[in-house]
Amino acid sequence: MQELRHRVGQAPDDADARLQLGTALAEAGQLAEALGHLQRAVALDPSRVRGHIRLGNLLRDLSRTGEALEAYGRALELRPSDPFILSNLGNAWLDLSEAGRAIDCYRRSLEIHPDAPTTFSNLVFAMQYDSGIGREAIAAAHRDWGGRFGQALGQADAPARDGHRPLRVGFLSADFRVHPVGRMASALWQKLDPARVTPVVYDNSAGDSPAKRRYRGQVAEWQNIAALPDDAATELIRAGRLDVLVDLSGHTSGNRLAVLAQKPAPVQLTLFAYPNTTGLSAVDWRITDSVADPPGAEPLYVEQLLRLPSVAWVYGAPDASPEPGGPPSLAGAPFTFGCLNNPAKISAAAVETWSAILRACPGSRLMLLVRNDPAHDGLLLAKFERHGIGAGQLVFAVKGPERDYLERHNRIDLMLDPFPYNGGVTTGDCLWMGTPILALEGDSYVSRQGVSLLTSVGLPEWVAADREALVAKAAGWFQAPERLAKLGGDLRGRLRRSPLMDHAGYAQEFTEALEGIVTA
Repeated sequence: MQELRHRVGQAPDDADARLQLGTALAEAGQLAEALGHLQRAVALDPSRVRGHIRLGNLLRDLSRTGEALEAYGRALELRPSDPFILSNLGNAWLDLSEAGRAIDCYRRSLEIHPDAPTTFSNLVFAMQYDSGIGREAIAAAHRDWGGRFGQALGQADAPARDGHRPLRVGFLSADFRVHPVGRMASALWQKLDPARVTPVVYDNSAGDSPAKRRYRGQVAEWQNIAALPDDAATELIRAGRLDVLVDLSGHTSGNRLAVLAQKPAPVQLTLFAYPNTTGLSAVDWRITDSVADPPGAEPLYVEQLLRLPSVAWVYGAPDASPEPGGPPSLAGAPFTFGCLNNPAKISAAAVETWSAILRACPGSRLMLLVRNDPAHDGLLLAKFERHGIGAGQLVFAVKGPERDYLERHNRIDLMLDPFPYNGGVTTGDCLWMGTPILALEGDSYVSRQGVSLLTSVGLPEWVAADREALVAKAAGWFQAPERLAKLGGDLRGRLRRSPLMDHAGYAQEFTEALEGIVTA
């Protein structure tokens, strides 16, 4: 780094030196300083494609996604048939809740360079955010991904079992940190019976954190595989002589699907983190429940469905959280609907339906979680304006630290579950914070998580069968804030008493299910 700084000092108009220094600073996490050097590099040499790409990547990391689109656009003008620029452009559009545009970019990229598993993985993931794509098309795309990139290269031998030793169960993810996956896994690990299960973690993230250090103390073994190539990671897991390997990533960021494809464990299953099939024939089972995946859902999956008796996964409450508050409208604030999910889940159908709710509830407003990016705000506002909703009825909030995110629930009277990609742990957080939530019943797991969660806490009447019913339910509760306050006052208790927080019961069901498939 010092040598690069010296080069730039000696030749401040050397575009290559600026580009190298900006790249090195970005990789070191010094983003603000890196930005100046990369901007200067492309100003000095606008024909340098790599400079525009690096600048676009950095701007995206800084949540300046509108500017990132411009940088990628300039790179694409210089190299119109570059599949990797198109893929980066797709990632930026998805950040801006533009699933359709992202999908178009990924497809154009794959037409040029079909042998790109990450781009194809991004495509199948993005399809689930688009309210215009049906479940069969999404299932077919996942199968196509598995057929192209997921052919197993080998298979682990099953370790000998005498019925007396505990199962060795591996857990694979990049999200064992402050993340919904970390919270869910920790809730499970703490209740596993060591006489029956030995948990072994395969961590695919490089960073450290207090949460990760705490999680390490909950398992028997912890292996970091972030720096290992796929073959080496496969061999390490295979050497662990597992009975079962549990994937907690699917097609999300940081996945090791190429490792799963090589079948390093004799039984492999996927759980929780990804709301769909992996598409991999090497993954034997998907853990779910009969509400999220009712009978008849089997053709949507490559894996066999392993339905647990109660719920597919359990909710782990945040370490520290504020107490629930009552509906803000009773304290004189405007009646506020809300959605604090990943902004990518704000689909065209959701915008249309939520606009109908706002029109049916005069004086109400809608709080949405957004990226800290003016481009995102502008795109969202334009979508609502097309349905007659102006800026005065919208409240845009940036997520921020966990406690701030949780406190925002106390500024919302009634939450709206996004669709077709429902909330998961965010719905659990909503219930934990005593904020009632309405959900729309969908036709596949990704759009039935709300049904499963609300059924598990004994509130199936908070699920609407169609969009018209959702508008009617929302309008009805808008007229009855006192009843809403009464319901919200017991939501945390309901959640605690439900299967979603019966961590010991879930660990028992999970263990029995694994023992059943290993000995079958």
